[in-house]
Amino acid sequence: MNKKLKEIKQSISALSLEEKKILLDDLKIENFGEKMLLNEMFAQLENDKPSTCPHCGSQEVVARGYRKEVRRLYCKSCKKDFSSTTGTALYRIHKKDKWQSYIQCMKEGLTIRESAARVGISIQTSFNWRHKILSSLSKIQSEEFKGIIETDEFYLLESEKGNKHLRRPPRKRGGAVKGNRGENKVGVLVTVDRDGDRQSVVVGKSIMSRKELEKALKGKIKPESVLCTDSYKVYRGFAKREEINHVEVIKNGKPTQRNKAYHIQTVNNLHKQIRDFLSEFNGVSTKYLQNYLNWFLATKIRLEDIEKTRQ
Repeated sequence: MNKKLKEIKQSISALSLEEKKILLDDLKIENFGEKMLLNEMFAQLENDKPSTCPHCGSQEVVARGYRKEVRRLYCKSCKKDFSSTTGTALYRIHKKDKWQSYIQCMKEGLTIRESAARVGISIQTSFNWRHKILSSLSKIQSEEFKGIIETDEFYLLESEKGNKHLRRPPRKRGGAVKGNRGENKVGVLVTVDRDGDRQSVVVGKSIMSRKELEKALKGKIKPESVLCTDSYKVYRGFAKREEINHVEVIKNGKPTQRNKAYHIQTVNNLHKQIRDFLSEFNGVSTKYLQNYLNWFLATKIRLEDIEKTRQ
């Protein structure tokens, strides 16, 4: 053991138990990052005992040991067995010993083919695993917002990546979105409050409608909150129907509020982060866009939140 390492160990020994715990968490975040967060989610899915039977809905569920490292359960009402992963994205996934390696591939941004070659699985299995993993991250989306809330939508070019028969004329790869909304575009609504609750969801094609906005936010905003948006009329109507305090912070491209607490700068910054994140994949199919939005929140935003608590 070299002299420098000994000095580090001595310094660590002088720390209190709480300080050691904080240091260990920091090291985990720095060295494992997204991988650690994803693994924790998988462990939660496997270890949480379902409260009801997926077959009959009964609450008379009891544990019945393990099979291939997955918890087995039994329903006293319908007399059927099931596992803790039944009904989840992890149901019937085989080769669990290769998950760690596959998650590392996802962290490094490897393609489906590259991940398959490194881990030793087929390309189809690699594709299936990626989207099973990403769909399991849907719980990362916040379901409640309060206080000052920012929401705004942005638009991406619709992508039929992987589809052999396009429903539109082909275009050059990497074409930029000119303007906002319109044909061959897909909307993404991003919502954030000042406590860090966040949501990023696909809200239909061409232009966000009243129906899509209500599907994304209806019942999720607590009373006495203030909703900050631009002047798009669907926000105004939604706030009126939900009886939410509403502030239009931008009109005709110009700020309208003297109170600096009311703005949509945070949510617009998230727009840029999402675009940068998606650009790493050389095009994301619209069919799977929501999965990648889940991935963004899990690997980027939540990791930042944990780091802030360590400061």
